[in-house]
Amino acid sequence: MNRYPLSGTQEWLCGADLGDEAGAFGRLFTSEMAVRISGRVEVEALSGALEDVVRRHEMLRTIVVRDARPRYQQVYPPVRATLEVRDLEPVSEESRDARVQEIMLRAGRRGMYVRDLPLLRAELSRFDDRDSVLVVTSHHTAADGWSMEVIMRDLAAFYQARVTGSAADLPDAAQYRDFVAWEQARNGGPDAGVALKFWRDKLNGARIFALPSDHSFSGVHTRPYSAYYFSIDPEVTAELGPLSMAMRSSVFMLLLAAFNVLTYEISGTPDPVISTFSSGRNDVRTHEVVGPIAYPVLLRTSLEGCVTFRDVVERTRQTCLEAYSHEIPTERIVQDNPAIMEPLNDPMVCKVTFSMPQPHVDNAEFAFGDGAYEVRKEVVQHEEEGVDLARGSVWDMDLLPSGELTGTIRFNLDNFDLDSVTGWASAYHRILSNGVLNPDSEWKKL
Repeated sequence: MNRYPLSGTQEWLCGADLGDEAGAFGRLFTSEMAVRISGRVEVEALSGALEDVVRRHEMLRTIVVRDARPRYQQVYPPVRATLEVRDLEPVSEESRDARVQEIMLRAGRRGMYVRDLPLLRAELSRFDDRDSVLVVTSHHTAADGWSMEVIMRDLAAFYQARVTGSAADLPDAAQYRDFVAWEQARNGGPDAGVALKFWRDKLNGARIFALPSDHSFSGVHTRPYSAYYFSIDPEVTAELGPLSMAMRSSVFMLLLAAFNVLTYEISGTPDPVISTFSSGRNDVRTHEVVGPIAYPVLLRTSLEGCVTFRDVVERTRQTCLEAYSHEIPTERIVQDNPAIMEPLNDPMVCKVTFSMPQPHVDNAEFAFGDGAYEVRKEVVQHEEEGVDLARGSVWDMDLLPSGELTGTIRFNLDNFDLDSVTGWASAYHRILSNGVLNPDSEWKKL
């Protein structure tokens, strides 16, 4: 029997395990990606391509054994992935985009059990022979956002190979257990002690940021989670790239800088600790790995002495560069400084993500039928999602390949009033817009 150790990210996910219906190994903790396809799709070739993807990436047929000590992961032989094909009722051309959004939402709400291998499923919904939607779903413990783009690219390559009778033109793929071995070698090296000391000093006396609640909470949610969606003005989004380049920064750092200011406005804390995520893929060897490599990172930025938004960005950049140069699993950081996570059981803790297009995958490679393009959920005002988060709330800024910047706040009405959530979104929009369009204007002198 093969037994492979867990990665730092997997250990962290195990800590957020609340059972089959909730938490990191829960049924609803899934990742989805959808493409709109023009042209005829050969169902048999697509079904075979799914099998090829499962064979190529071990993580899609891996189970994490959580009740053992130490915990481990076990890889199983390839098994057939499910492809569901549905012919949709006739609708007008104008109504199809809205129907696509419904299809994507339904796919996310179906869920997936982590012991039902493979952890990959596809749904092909056809308006007609030349217009369809393909939604691919995996469990989030098997595929992070970066992984989903790799999976969709590989699926398209295998599909074309089966249709044309040629070999798929894909780079070599390392397996997730290879990544774990690299990670363990790094964490056991001489730099690990230096990294632990850095985080011990950096986070001393700090607590992660939590949003202020509107209601007392009994500990059990009586309503499903909701989501509030908003978008940033195109003229602001257009300036993100040029400003980040001028400041030797990244768009991620600009978005985080604005959130640091928002955190100060909400809490009055001059050195907020934001719980966010890193892709964890700075090493080129990880670029073709499917598996949960993204990991939580705690970024503490001091705003003392910052007068302009440019000052905040520069301070945020420094925080990020220091964190990236002292990478170590968050589990080890927390073990060394447990007080930092004391608010984690609080439903008001806000986990922040900034999703950027991945440069290693070109959407033009999604070659199904005559062509395909990625589709994202359109911005709507507010809806109940029915998705149960492990803890807290989630604030996600998503920079789409088209250049559009959208935001999503997932929260529970048992904790927050909708007016509070919309107010925070409006404040973030104001801070980011003013900061990007007028980076040298004074915002707040501390």
